[in-house]
Amino acid sequence: MTKKKIIIIDDEQSVLFLSKAILAAAGYEVLTESDSTKAYQAIAEQKPDLILLDIVMPEINGIELAKKIKDNPALKHIHLFALTGMPVLNEKNRIYFEKIILKPYQTETLLADIQALFAGRK
Repeated sequence: MTKKKIIIIDDEQSVLFLSKAILAAAGYEVLTESDSTKAYQAIAEQKPDLILLDIVMPEINGIELAKKIKDNPALKHIHLFALTGMPVLNEKNRIYFEKIILKPYQTETLLADIQALFAGRK
């Protein structure tokens, strides 16, 4: 069975480093991108199974990037989790994400949410 591919997009290097280490140890193929302007290109090239996407980023925010992904027929099937310090996203913006994970997150919760997604249990 091939490894599930996850891209983490966040402008905080510490979040990228820690999240990548956790997910790689759990057996996932993990890619990271800290530049939101380059993220869309990486997604189009890599076609991940899941994107963990920060909301507040310079240049292009996570909501704009999520909308762009979901508007592209070749990418709209990709699962999106918001990984954010923002406790509230309005209903209009929540529709892009299957899960909202608040930072700082619990490792066990993040892994359980991802495992549930890939097992077909949301």
